[in-house]
Amino acid sequence: MRTLLVACLLLGCGPSRPAPVLKKPNDELILGDFTRRGPDGTAAIRFTGDHAYRVVKDKTMFDREPPVGTGTWKLEGDRLVLTAQKGMCTDGRAEREATYQVVISKIGIRFTKVGDDCSRRATMDGQTWWRIQ
Repeated sequence: MRTLLVACLLLGCGPSRPAPVLKKPNDELILGDFTRRGPDGTAAIRFTGDHAYRVVKDKTMFDREPPVGTGTWKLEGDRLVLTAQKGMCTDGRAEREATYQVVISKIGIRFTKVGDDCSRRATMDGQTWWRIQ
């Protein structure tokens, strides 16, 4: 009996455990539309597969002009680099970069500022933006 118990423990005969749920890579999870909620405002951002982003005043305005800002994004692990190209945070410069540490899931994205000298964009530091699609 004792030998059978030891064999079961070694071979995993006990109650089955659910298989771990694997998270998609961040570069897949970031694609889509996200919005602020509640007192943080109504701004929304769209990340596309061609590494462009578009910020709008609220989620109903993605396909309207002009956006609040546009640019490109680059993601390396949990570091997101946003490069503003038009509108918000350009201040007449061709490009202006910001780096955020991000936690991305199927329900949203949480931003923690690493470096951003644009005070308007930096308001997203410590915020979670919720997935729309």
